[in-house]
Amino acid sequence: MTSPTTPSPAPASPSHTWVLWLLVMVLFSVVVALVVIMLKQQSGSGLADAVLSGGGAFGTTMIICLGAVASIRELRRSR
Repeated sequence: MTSPTTPSPAPASPSHTWVLWLLVMVLFSVVVALVVIMLKQQSGSGLADAVLSGGGAFGTTMIICLGAVASIRELRRSR
């Protein structure tokens, strides 16, 4: 008598993978923004100027991350 086989776990669906990558990109952008805010504060800038620069850094980092992911997807699709 053979034991019943258990099905192998299904790979993560693309939507779950995309959500995880998006979370990583947001967290990375937050880290970059916080570093920019700390550097601006150390240079003697006011809080408003530091937060404004941090927001710009966050937005720029997100755009770069999203662009990189989109270009990698297109490169993989063209094979």
